[in-house]
Amino acid sequence: MNNIKTVNSIGANSIFTKSAIKTKADYAEMETTLPVCNKAEVLHIHPMQTTKLEVLDGNLGIILPDRRLVVTSGHGYEIPKNIEHAFYNADEKPIRFKAILEPALHIEWLAKEMVATKQRKQSKLMSTLEYSYILHQVKGEYYRSGIPIAIQRMMHPVFSFFAKAFGIDKRVSLVN
Repeated sequence: MNNIKTVNSIGANSIFTKSAIKTKADYAEMETTLPVCNKAEVLHIHPMQTTKLEVLDGNLGIILPDRRLVVTSGHGYEIPKNIEHAFYNADEKPIRFKAILEPALHIEWLAKEMVATKQRKQSKLMSTLEYSYILHQVKGEYYRSGIPIAIQRMMHPVFSFFAKAFGIDKRVSLVN
């Protein structure tokens, strides 16, 4: 799974440099390049994973619940599991950083399917159903911010049911 993929709305390109298979599921490692832009990726939460970041080139902005911070080239930062966060380019040029997610869980599959959904980009309703179907497959591993987790836990199974009724499950690969 060493393909460059756009993984979010700000045009980030990511490549998995160490897969869960190589690390016996202990962790997955990816290198990301963020283009010059003025918006952040979607706030999200990994309830079961710690995210370790190392900035390779440039200044990485991180949004946390209580603050924003900038991590400079050569430095790192660790986001504990279950902490809401997002990244943004805090520089005037594209930046690169490495992210290690521990344990790996299904992060590679999730990233691949989220990219595929974005590339298909159907109607807003169909995309919402597809996202819910995908997130329901990896129960509890990833949540988007803005909707309380308790509601997402109820919403994803219901939306997943309708997604199957519309045949969306046939577009999504099986969870590894």
